[in-house]
Amino acid sequence: MGCASAIESGPPIANPADVAAGVGTRTAVEVSVTLRFDWSYADRRGDIGGQGVGRYNPPDSLRVDLFTSGDVAMAIAVAGGELRSLGEIEDVAIPALEFVYAMAGLFRPGDGVAEGYVSGADSVLVYGGESSRRTYFFVRDGRLRRVEERVRGRTAQRVNLEWAESADWPSEAEYRNFDEHSRVRWRVEEITNHEESHPAHAYDLPPVP
Repeated sequence: MGCASAIESGPPIANPADVAAGVGTRTAVEVSVTLRFDWSYADRRGDIGGQGVGRYNPPDSLRVDLFTSGDVAMAIAVAGGELRSLGEIEDVAIPALEFVYAMAGLFRPGDGVAEGYVSGADSVLVYGGESSRRTYFFVRDGRLRRVEERVRGRTAQRVNLEWAESADWPSEAEYRNFDEHSRVRWRVEEITNHEESHPAHAYDLPPVP
């Protein structure tokens, strides 16, 4: 395998599909939730930050609104497997679908068959087959700890997650795009569960081109 990394040189997991099913079940939040968080974004042009609100409907609808000075700087939504956005932050690259989900601690790798390897305390699920672009999901105690996309062995983008004990949602998340030299961070401040779902139109933003 031309793009093999040290991960693929580690001990293989005999049942990666079972590991994937387990982490998928672990990240299957079954109630609608509102998340409130602080966020920051940085690239070569400088830094910006503010408050944010996330709205989740099970199993896979997610919307994130980023506010600066009370105004919406950017909104990103996923519904029906489609990524949508509305925003005023110019020239910001929207992460791929699996990375948007990963920022919320959700394991949604998309189609494909996983390989599995042991790396230290982590189980690593690898998607991408023999292609030069492969995605690595690092799992520990049933939760996502890190997600990386590597192109010809070089890390192109990464999500790192921090979890409080027994929490359903990560307490902190960081996304880095190494090609764009950009970084997004957020820290969750408040989690509210709801008996009723968020309205479907909340996720109806323009499709990402």
